[in-house]
Amino acid sequence: MTTTITGIRLFDGERLTADTAVRLSGGLIDAVGGPELLRDGDHHVDGTGCTLLPGLIDAHVHLLPGASRQALTFGVTTVLDMFCLPDLLRGALDASTHPDHADVFSSGVGATAPGGHPSLMYGQFPVVTGPGDADRFVAARIAEGARYLKVFYEQGTAGGPLSAPSLDVRTVSALVEAAHRAGLLVAAHVSTGRAALDLLPTGVDVLAHTPFDPLTDDQVRAIAAAGVAVVSTLSIADGFPDGGGTMPLLSRPALAGRLGPRWSAVIERQGRRWMPPQLPDFAVAGDNVRTLHRAGVPVLAGTDAPNPGLAHGASLHRELERLAAAGLTPAEALTSATARTATVFGLADRGRVRPGLRADLVLVAGQPDLRIRDSQEIRAVWKEGIPAGLGSYVDSPDETEGLRTLREQTERVVAAVAAVLPRPEPVPVRRDEDGELLGYLERAPERAPDHWRPLTVFGGELGEPVSRDDAENLVRAEGLASLTEPWWVEETPGRWREARVQEAHADRLRVRWTDPLADQPAQGQWIDPRAVAVRRRPPARPSSAEGGEGRA
Repeated sequence: MTTTITGIRLFDGERLTADTAVRLSGGLIDAVGGPELLRDGDHHVDGTGCTLLPGLIDAHVHLLPGASRQALTFGVTTVLDMFCLPDLLRGALDASTHPDHADVFSSGVGATAPGGHPSLMYGQFPVVTGPGDADRFVAARIAEGARYLKVFYEQGTAGGPLSAPSLDVRTVSALVEAAHRAGLLVAAHVSTGRAALDLLPTGVDVLAHTPFDPLTDDQVRAIAAAGVAVVSTLSIADGFPDGGGTMPLLSRPALAGRLGPRWSAVIERQGRRWMPPQLPDFAVAGDNVRTLHRAGVPVLAGTDAPNPGLAHGASLHRELERLAAAGLTPAEALTSATARTATVFGLADRGRVRPGLRADLVLVAGQPDLRIRDSQEIRAVWKEGIPAGLGSYVDSPDETEGLRTLREQTERVVAAVAAVLPRPEPVPVRRDEDGELLGYLERAPERAPDHWRPLTVFGGELGEPVSRDDAENLVRAEGLASLTEPWWVEETPGRWREARVQEAHADRLRVRWTDPLADQPAQGQWIDPRAVAVRRRPPARPSSAEGGEGRA
């Protein structure tokens, strides 16, 4: 099918041009120009009031089943995966050949030391014990379908409270040499400026994260002189609620409305997880992006989805917002998610709107080169000239399998974290007359240092975090009474079901579904409230995206 899009503003990946029309044919961009491109028989899209962009590229993701399908519905036509086990990668590469999935490129399994990051999340996978493993490891990744190599490095150990073994510089150097001989770029996981400087002499090509500690002037000059690119990953900050208790991604109606109720519920739940009393200072990474950009370092837009609070595709638009807040112009932010990433990773067939390149395109309402949030107002997406179904992912089997995999990964990480950083014990609230347990109070430092979360005897939340006195009063008034009300159980990720509590304990809960047609034992069924979300109110469905589907 030949498609001609007219009446547009055109951002070609580097700048706004004077062109007002683009013609697509045979999966490629056939021509760029004005209304004269429209021919008899063309499928005509009226893009009046909209800006046409190259398909967006997320330079740092971690795949879930169906992630490429979710990404495409948000205008992300290419994702660069930075760690993936072989079975999942095979499925993702196969899926990416279909028009309803974004293109996938991957490092396959990243190179890390035995027991090193990210072992907590992925379990058993091939590791590197020293320089002698380099050639073998790189060859195995190429056989899996890798297009570049990922290495993990910190000074001595993968830092933080969950310290883990790390590759040493000599081993990283051997891996870089082996990868370069095979024609692969190397992306390096580092979290500090010192770690970044350690690896510059090895010849790594890309830093997979902006360092999280303040960069010195000397460090910035060294990174710039080395010619490496840096992936921003500022969206990691979206894993924590804002001042009003809302997860940032859900605060954007045009994005939340396309996520669907199941992903929205998962992200909302992630905002209620236990968090350390002192959250990281995410402003530092933004300051580093600003400084690196001014020094001429290529900054690439990448999200690290699906970290908590992030979703494939949707979070790249939040990343663009954060890049603009860090000092890039809106147009520069768009370039970081299109032409610049395509150049760094050698994807010469995409990232720009030019005749002969892939017809991977996004049509958005407004002027995102001037107002970056307009990128969220998606009206149409094309992959190789074929229009994407913007609602095709929500409630699909891909979504179900992706959320199941995410839950399994999360449970592994939570168990590992709990073993090292035990969650503070909640404070029991007992009735004065006879000492009967009414519920618990749990600190909620993510809301405020003096806020407490009121809980039932099985850990269900009775209400929002409030002062300790108010939380205790709520537990005394409603802790037991609430057990006679209907509660909502997350039966599968993102799917909630109304139930009545039959028996409640801290570690187990017997419930019966309120649906009279439900197939269930007469006495109900036991669930573990520590592993399954149980809520007093059903999760709110996100509002629909503002502005509808538009002309396209």
